[in-house]
Amino acid sequence: MRNPIILVSLLWLALGASEVAAQQMLPVLRYTPPSNVYKSGASSPEDYSFNGFNASLQIYPFRPFTGDIQRTFRATLLRDWITPMHREERLGGQPTFKPVNVPGAQFALAAQFVDSPVGLPKPHLRLLIVAGGQAAMVDASAGTAQSWQSALPALNAMAATLRVEAQRAPPPLSPAAGNAVAGLYQGMKQKYMASMNNIIGHNGYYTTALHYYLFSADGRVYCAYDKLEVAGGRFDFDAAERRDAMNSGRYTVDGDKLIIQMGGPSPQTIVTGVPRDGTVTINTVLYKRQ
Repeated sequence: MRNPIILVSLLWLALGASEVAAQQMLPVLRYTPPSNVYKSGASSPEDYSFNGFNASLQIYPFRPFTGDIQRTFRATLLRDWITPMHREERLGGQPTFKPVNVPGAQFALAAQFVDSPVGLPKPHLRLLIVAGGQAAMVDASAGTAQSWQSALPALNAMAATLRVEAQRAPPPLSPAAGNAVAGLYQGMKQKYMASMNNIIGHNGYYTTALHYYLFSADGRVYCAYDKLEVAGGRFDFDAAERRDAMNSGRYTVDGDKLIIQMGGPSPQTIVTGVPRDGTVTINTVLYKRQ
């Protein structure tokens, strides 16, 4: 007869293996960034600007979707998933679509088109990547045809490195971790201000402004510029999410990592270190607990 201690140990190992197998796995997009680029501080999308000519690249992480994503992409280019700064304003003709092979993906579809806000064509390439009921996007554009030709070799080299891998989903938030994070944090962040000239294609500008993150003990998060009032220590996260989904979200803690999932039409995932000594750094900005 086997030793009872060994039998118990085997049982625990079996249960542990079953628990690991049952953990949700999420797709993640891997790639090697192009050379000769500058990466901005924002974490989602990952934003790269080429040095020496006017071209840029944004990598949007996987997010859930509903419906026929391929049909929606062909009809709308998923324009509302793109950050306003890089969103096309007026198409200069019909886009062309082409299937692309991305290892690990269920399918990938590229759209090539021209953005022509004021009659000057701006080449654009957008790649939709689908895996595990979620979709990611790669979006590249240039201010002129000449800049596009300069960027193409680096973009093609980066595209050859694209692949989809599975990653363990973060665990649920524990009460102890939620209590350690909870609070109102204040920092100074660049704020994009739209210019009245944007209607004819001119860019807006950035200014430095107060920026706040508010974390609840049960995993809710909300952020806002300039002012965020928490009357009597209470804040209505549900009401905030209804009126401002883009700046509302959820968070959890995985070891020493704080994982924030913001909502809205362009969801983003922020991964940073947990708060220490009343401070937390989010997208290169230092926030202090108030």
